Amino acid sequence: MDFLKAMALDEGDSATRDIAFRMEASASTAGNQRARLMDAGIVAAAGHGVVRFAIPGLREYLLSLPE
Repeated sequence: MDFLKAMALDEGDSATRDIAFRMEASASTAGNQRARLMDAGIVAAAGHGVVRFAIPGLREYLLSLPE
């Protein structure tokens, strides 16, 4: 599972540790992906270790994709 799909499973803001768990990835791997997505403006910090989607409707779009 990739970072954005793992993040989309949360109804609100997402803890990076929860995303890493769903991805079956290390915290550093998830943190690196988080940083790249933040640099690209796709996700935004919502607190320490917490992110939210920065693009309206992205969560819904990701959830609508077939597995």
